[in-house]
Amino acid sequence: MCFMVRQFGASPMSDRRFRIRQHFNMERNLVNNFACIAALCFAATAFADVAPDSHAPAGVMYEHLHRQGEWMVGYRAMFQRFDDLRHGGSDVSAGDLGARGYSLAPTSMTMTMHMLDIMYAPSDDLTLMLMPQYMTMDMSMSPVGDANHDGHGGHGTPANTASHGHDVSALGDTVLAALYRLARVANHEVIGTLGVSAPTGDVHKKNPDGTFMHYGMQIGTGTWDLLPSLTYLGRHGALSWGSQAGAALRLEDHNDSGFAFGERYHLSGWGAWRFAPWISASVRLQYTKEGDIDGHFDGPHNHTSPADRQPNYGGEWTEVGLGVNTAVQSGTLGGMRIAAEYVVPIIDNYNGYQLARQEGLNFNISRAF
Repeated sequence: MCFMVRQFGASPMSDRRFRIRQHFNMERNLVNNFACIAALCFAATAFADVAPDSHAPAGVMYEHLHRQGEWMVGYRAMFQRFDDLRHGGSDVSAGDLGARGYSLAPTSMTMTMHMLDIMYAPSDDLTLMLMPQYMTMDMSMSPVGDANHDGHGGHGTPANTASHGHDVSALGDTVLAALYRLARVANHEVIGTLGVSAPTGDVHKKNPDGTFMHYGMQIGTGTWDLLPSLTYLGRHGALSWGSQAGAALRLEDHNDSGFAFGERYHLSGWGAWRFAPWISASVRLQYTKEGDIDGHFDGPHNHTSPADRQPNYGGEWTEVGLGVNTAVQSGTLGGMRIAAEYVVPIIDNYNGYQLARQEGLNFNISRAF
């Protein structure tokens, strides 16, 4: 039935709804598969006396070690919504984009990262980590200004200038990392992490007309990236706190499609209070700075919207997150951890014209054995 509707001239809105339903069903099936894998790992012996605040809020990674010989398997999801056009730190309208020569304006976007979190500790001071990822992204566009203007002549055929949307879903980049305890004094600890992101995500996603999709709709970075971080952890009674500085450093000037994303740096600090042996609540502040894109698509592409141009990427933003960590203390599921964090932006200053970051949700579930 879906084939017949699409074949015989369904409206753009019907086609859009079909793709959204298809996209939702695929994500739901993926989450169910991850949950089944996790359930098999969690069906082990009881693991009592696990403090919920011994792990950082759900949006922080590379921040805890395991005991020698211990494995951990978990699932992470990070959801981010983008809405409202911004230039620097100010709101702009679609009309402003038309005045700048654009014929299409992004109206909304969602991005979800699904991650399988696998860790093993060959010693008490060293933990190794493997994290494959699955990415899903969806963007909606609307026309502005002159619908026949491609924004920059000679860079491919004019884009679809009617209201439309596109989505992508595929395996993303793969992270391998080593976490090492640099120091521990009483209730204070410092962990250094050196990770690398392998370019297993696709950077050749294209539109139906053969032109490249926007840079931000490519699944991976396409480059080998270095992921260093330094984490400090402290605690006193029911109170715990921490901070982390980290970066994503591109090890190549360009990927197979001719460009490289800008380097990213972040600084995060948090505090948590344990209300009971099985639950804690946290508040976190994070600052992020990212450069714009270097290079250029090496094949036909459009310059009709801000997302098609390299200077309209990166910037700096500050977010606050409110989280809850839980840990099952005993029984068949003893040792299972479930954490969630709701994140909202409070200050931003973007490069060029972009959709602004809105609310985000971080979630993870894990079990060590």
